[in-house]
Amino acid sequence: MPAKFVLRKGRTGKFTFTLEGPTGQILATSADHPNLRAAKAAIASVQKNLSGANVDDRSASSTVAKKTTTRKAAPRKAAAKKTTARKTAAKKTTVRKTAAKKTAVRKTAAKRTAAKKTAAKKTTARKTTARKAAPRKAAAKKTTARKTAAKKTVRKTAAKKTTARKAAAKKTTARKTTARKTTARKTTARKAAPRKAAAKKTTARKTAAKKTVRKTAAKKTTARKAAPRRAAAKRTTVRKTAPRKAAAKKTVRKAAPRKRVTAS
Repeated sequence: MPAKFVLRKGRTGKFTFTLEGPTGQILATSADHPNLRAAKAAIASVQKNLSGANVDDRSASSTVAKKTTTRKAAPRKAAAKKTTARKTAAKKTTVRKTAAKKTAVRKTAAKRTAAKKTAAKKTTARKTTARKAAPRKAAAKKTTARKTAAKKTVRKTAAKKTTARKAAAKKTTARKTTARKTTARKTTARKAAPRKAAAKKTTARKTAAKKTVRKTAAKKTTARKAAPRRAAAKRTTVRKTAPRKAAAKKTVRKAAPRKRVTAS
């Protein structure tokens, strides 16, 4: 089983990794890294530079050899360290840039996913609220419809009662007015009855007087008209009877001496 890198997160929130051998022995430990990307970038750089790394033996037995070798290799090592430092710095900067880019991409992706999740949660919440509110709304609509129907029925009954009351009031007023009119007519008839009777009597008297006046006038006119006729008739009769009367008188005169007078 090959060696492996074990990545851990500390209590402070920083990340560290250790290089463990096949038996689980810790071969190396890293410094604290601020985030997970930096720790992974450090692991990648270790994996790349581990094969070409030099061994610096500083044990006590080989101090002299180390000194000579270190003196000779000091400028080389310094140059190599500088170059490796520059390379590591460049790699670190590139790793940091790539890590920053990746973090930005991940942040944007996380924001998008969070926005999608929030939108989905909102839509699900809206759907659940709509589903929950649907029976409530239906029940509220039913209750409002019932209340409106009850109000309408109450209004209709009230309107019917008011119309009935108005009709009854109109009937009573009509009856009262008709009764008043009938009583007024009766009173006027009662009051006008003697007046009418007196007027009839006066008119009858006037008509009778007029008739009598007309009759007297007619009699007078007929008398006036008949007077000359009667006078003429009398005259004619007198004229006709005058010789008869005269003859009768003569006869009476002639017969008068023949009467005998008896002495008493």
